[in-house]
Amino acid sequence: MSIAGSVANAPRSAIASGYNAFQMFVTSSRSWKHSEIRAADSNEFRRLVSGGGLAAYAHIPYLCNPSSTNKEMHGKSVHMLVDNMRNCEQLGVQYLVVHIGSHLGKGLKYGIANTSKALESGLASSGKVMVLLENTAGYTNSVGSKFDEIAEIIDGVGSKRVGMCLDTCHTFAAGYDLRTDSSVAGVMDELDSTVGLGKVKLVHLNDAKYGLGSHLDRHWHLGKGYIGRGGFLALFRNGALNRCGFIMETPVISAGDEKMNYDFASSVIREAGLEV
Repeated sequence: MSIAGSVANAPRSAIASGYNAFQMFVTSSRSWKHSEIRAADSNEFRRLVSGGGLAAYAHIPYLCNPSSTNKEMHGKSVHMLVDNMRNCEQLGVQYLVVHIGSHLGKGLKYGIANTSKALESGLASSGKVMVLLENTAGYTNSVGSKFDEIAEIIDGVGSKRVGMCLDTCHTFAAGYDLRTDSSVAGVMDELDSTVGLGKVKLVHLNDAKYGLGSHLDRHWHLGKGYIGRGGFLALFRNGALNRCGFIMETPVISAGDEKMNYDFASSVIREAGLEV
């Protein structure tokens, strides 16, 4: 949901669309600059979220690269993380989704170490907000495409306020098969044995425009990509993630795309015997 004009416009739009959960940016999505939130706007945001019975999630801007081995980039990313966590706290948003980023060719162990340092700074700036590390598609030099990499970061930081956001497109692109009941069961077992299912708090529900193991981060309309309707039905039927929040990040190419994807997700959830 867009925050153009005021952060309160995000929950306002979610309510108007009939959603019970939404995601937004809490600072400018395309700038390193600090974004001040007026008290009147944050108060209205809180009123709308509470009154609408909404679950609110924040996503850090894509510029942030906490695993960066470039000193200047890493410093700016730490500052952005701290800034976003403080804004989340002001708004009463519990979860902040963070892309782990790229180690820029220096090596996975350096990326993991840098991410851990960034998280420690962020956690020190806020006493309530939880960081959710989002798994990646496995593009060159990325950190976090494998569940055990995310587990290593979480375990290394050693805080209960670090968890995971699982993106279905990224998971599939990284080589985890989500197309059948048996393959979903295997992926959930691996997720539980590494990160731990209890630490997964949010799912980004996206189909994949390209095939299994493509390492391409290209979200697609639900049921129209390579995961397909059967895959999403298997995911909900499995039930391992059904206590999580679910947010769609599907593309908006033409009018009606958001409703099309929401209606698809709702129908699959009901087919799996669950309530939307």
